[in-house]
Amino acid sequence: MHFLADPSILLTLSVLASGVSGATLHHGQAVHHVHRRAPLVCYEDNPFRALQRFSSDAAAFCPKFIQTPSEPIPSNLAGVPVSRLSSACTCFQKTAAPVNPVSSPTKSAPVVTPTPTSVASTVAEPAALPPTGQTSLIGRAYSGGKRGLVYDYTSKDYSKFFRDSNKIGFGSNWRENRISAPGVTFDGAFVPTIHVDGNLRNDGWLDKVKALISSGSPMIFASNEPDLREQANLSPAQAATVYKKYVQPFAGQVAIASPAITNGGGSSGLGYLENFVRECGGCHFDLINVHHYVNRGDVNVDQAVSAVKSYLSNDVAAFQARHPQFQNTKICVGEFWLWNASDEEGADYLRKLLPWLDSNSNVACYQAFGGLFPGNFINGAGTGLSRNGQVYHDL
Repeated sequence: MHFLADPSILLTLSVLASGVSGATLHHGQAVHHVHRRAPLVCYEDNPFRALQRFSSDAAAFCPKFIQTPSEPIPSNLAGVPVSRLSSACTCFQKTAAPVNPVSSPTKSAPVVTPTPTSVASTVAEPAALPPTGQTSLIGRAYSGGKRGLVYDYTSKDYSKFFRDSNKIGFGSNWRENRISAPGVTFDGAFVPTIHVDGNLRNDGWLDKVKALISSGSPMIFASNEPDLREQANLSPAQAATVYKKYVQPFAGQVAIASPAITNGGGSSGLGYLENFVRECGGCHFDLINVHHYVNRGDVNVDQAVSAVKSYLSNDVAAFQARHPQFQNTKICVGEFWLWNASDEEGADYLRKLLPWLDSNSNVACYQAFGGLFPGNFINGAGTGLSRNGQVYHDL
């Protein structure tokens, strides 16, 4: 997920008919639309996402609740723990605030390593790796179904609605546990994601992943959006340490992906990945994992589709070409979506984008963020698929 905190920015990549990639033309200049995000920890499993899914209810409820915590909770939000509603509502209100676009150069932003978070000085050493510039490990390509489903602790047994689809190849939930909460089920191949504590540790990870691989997990995702404070929140050096210790040991057993970056600019996004690669000497990658989000308020559906195509075909491809360790890898679009699209606009977005992703030989896998969530790919009542969920099921 992408809920960016000040002062970081997220580029809205608008591709117009003129062919300008990653920007909108404004008085002849390339302009990035920038959106400030909530200055709180709006984490992957934060109830904030439930509020996003029922934005109309949240827009009316949150201002009242923040002022009066005894405000009755709408039925659509009844599943959100009351103890966590305050922070979720604050996140919701901050992200809903409009921000005027600002100008910034399209290509010249410096690559700067973000300030590391505070971690303990005693971090276990990673396993020995080949010298910098060498990748003697034998990789493992991902060859399963391209289309994946994201889910979390709110997703109940909704995977049953995709059980009869031959389009779904895997699913993930930002953690290493297939069952993310009691009552939550997922039927397909499960992809674990490394997540560490403030000491860069996850003591149960290696044993859990060995068991998952034995039961059919086809690949591993590295840290989720380490370039965002609200997500994995790691410096490139820290992300490299995590990768070497927890992901690299499985090279050759399953496909392993680079840390999943946002489509931000400057020291986030591909700029962050540049710094990560410098820190991760000798690391092996089977997939380059990228996320892509744009806002319907900034672009129409056709522009949103063009933005994804341009980002993968131009920006990501150029990054791959610059780095030998990525030149033979394929892309996994670990998350993508058109925020604030209507159900029909979301369906139209998928109809226009999915065939291109499916036919693109450089794309190994992807997950639209509609996922197994009511109000997204699941209808609001939780009784079946929404309109865009049906497209993701069928097309």
